[in-house]
Amino acid sequence: MKKIQLILFLILIIVLSMLFLVKKDKQQINEINLEQKNQEVVEKSINKGLKVTYLDIGQGDASFIEFPDGEQMLVDCAIDGRILEALGRVMPYYDHVIDYLLVTHPDLDHYGGCTEVLNRFDVKNIVYNGLEKKGDQMWEAFQLAVQNEKANYTEVTKEEVWNIASTTLHILYPDHSLRDNKNIPNSKLEANDNNTSIVFKLAYLDKSMLFMGDTETELEKYLIATYDNQLDVDILKLGHHGSDSSSSQDFIKIVSPHDAIASCGLNNKYGHPSRRILSKLERVSSSTIWRTDWQGDIFLNLDESGLNLHIN
Repeated sequence: MKKIQLILFLILIIVLSMLFLVKKDKQQINEINLEQKNQEVVEKSINKGLKVTYLDIGQGDASFIEFPDGEQMLVDCAIDGRILEALGRVMPYYDHVIDYLLVTHPDLDHYGGCTEVLNRFDVKNIVYNGLEKKGDQMWEAFQLAVQNEKANYTEVTKEEVWNIASTTLHILYPDHSLRDNKNIPNSKLEANDNNTSIVFKLAYLDKSMLFMGDTETELEKYLIATYDNQLDVDILKLGHHGSDSSSSQDFIKIVSPHDAIASCGLNNKYGHPSRRILSKLERVSSSTIWRTDWQGDIFLNLDESGLNLHIN
């Protein structure tokens, strides 16, 4: 009898020990998860200056902006799911939130990967130019993903200034509803999709940068007439990947960028960026040229110590 009681007692001790270990493991897992969440909160609350990564995504466009308070904006999404790999290079693995997704216009090499971004991430705000491409399967899939996301949706219909974490984001174009009229004001030409691009200027401290989407010379003329010296910036994200159809001499003169960045794929069939445009930038404004096809991701850091552009 005593032997049976001893065996039962030992079994009880073993069971209690196992329960204790399971509870301890769960507690450790919870502590790790809490630590990761706290780390994310801390990282997003510390003023780290402004960071912009011009992502190497092949022939297409995508830029990732990190504001001083940790908020994030993705500008365009490449042509397909390769955007997810690119985001993996600049976002922590545990971060599944993007505060702003700005899609400049409905060209596939700018919005094609947005559907996968919306499926993978919790996107809080979506900004779009409003141009519709009904009947296009890719665009309709993108629009369905936008609707399913339940994010705050902004359709750009006017010049606006947004203040985000000590930065100033000045939307220059479109300055009217593209649903009503997709053409450039005062232009006799019918606008192509490139010339419906969202164009914006981002300023922080004493530096500024211009994002042009696929803007071509016809829209550049309108921007010069409308904004004149407001277009003078330090960093120019070249319109239409540095194509011949963009970056006129008049435009380069007034923008006078210290650095110009071309997003393009290696040995692409379009010849982007144009040698003529690169020569013009060097001749007219003595700009330093950066290009994702040769240099990969291009990193911009801007804080109280100054502006730094670099590659890894």
